[in-house]
Amino acid sequence: MKLSDQEIARMTFNREKKQILEITILRKDFRFKCQRCAVFCCKLGGPIVNKLDLKRLAKTGLNPSEFIEPVRRHHDQQGEAIGVLKQKDDGSCIFLKYDASTGLYECGIYKARPNVCRLYPFEFILEGNEKGVLRVIPCCNGLNAPNGRLVDREFIRKHLLDAIREIL
Repeated sequence: MKLSDQEIARMTFNREKKQILEITILRKDFRFKCQRCAVFCCKLGGPIVNKLDLKRLAKTGLNPSEFIEPVRRHHDQQGEAIGVLKQKDDGSCIFLKYDASTGLYECGIYKARPNVCRLYPFEFILEGNEKGVLRVIPCCNGLNAPNGRLVDREFIRKHLLDAIREIL
């Protein structure tokens, strides 16, 4: 997948108000539906956790020392990293659970999961103080799934907007 094919939408925003002003859809035929396979998203090591993620996770009552490993100083668009989620021996996230009755995976902290997980298989890249681009991370099995939902303005508002605002 070419880089230009990875761009799903462009957005303009008011960073101070954390408000999206305009969403321009670039791929009008693009679909997504999570297959709950956890092949790439949850089995490639623990995601980076920042201060906002830790605050959200703390509301679950978990002790951070039980699920966070330190990381070297790292700073990205989502803020300074304070750690990564621990991994199981097989490299998967410690919160990944397998439901043998359905054959599907689920997240044990779904409502409190880190922002990078909330966006996956998308990423939001800031392009200055007023613009950004929503890109797809091309290794997910749910991308362009025939039974997937169209990734349009409504999809972005419903499923990704809170995570995008956290980056602003």
